[in-house]
Amino acid sequence: MSRSVALIRGVGGPTAMKMPALREVLASAGLGEVETLQVAGNLVLNPGRRSSATIAKTVRAAVRDGFGFDLPVIVRTHAELADAYARNPFASDPEGRWVQTVFLDQPASTTTLELPADAPEQAVVDGREVFVRYPDGIGRSKVQASYIEKRLGAIGTARNANTVAKLIAMSA
Repeated sequence: MSRSVALIRGVGGPTAMKMPALREVLASAGLGEVETLQVAGNLVLNPGRRSSATIAKTVRAAVRDGFGFDLPVIVRTHAELADAYARNPFASDPEGRWVQTVFLDQPASTTTLELPADAPEQAVVDGREVFVRYPDGIGRSKVQASYIEKRLGAIGTARNANTVAKLIAMSA
């Protein structure tokens, strides 16, 4: 049985968590054995009979209760994650760290994302994902997840193509 991936938005800096402690908190919340990838809130778990919405609520509550951080959580099944990667028109870019998928909590309110006139980025809105290519890097770009959220009316969290590929392999 394939597993699900939970993506916690905003992990790091003042909301940093030790991954062993996070795994312990999630196990105590009834989520069983959870694997983490990196220190950025990437979780791979067995969904059991829980829906993606139930998993997201459980993870969010566990993080809030265990660490005091109320952070949005977006869940995708292995199949949904693999499908998103396959639909990403920039995923084959050799600089996969500069290609991101913004996973949204709901379908975007529009199928287009207007970028700043001087922005070198390219973006494609596709249902519950936005695929963005950052040819000049991500660090100083105006087109961050918060920019996308405001324009599409949804909460999102971004992961680069390399991380998405690793999560697909882990959740298979």
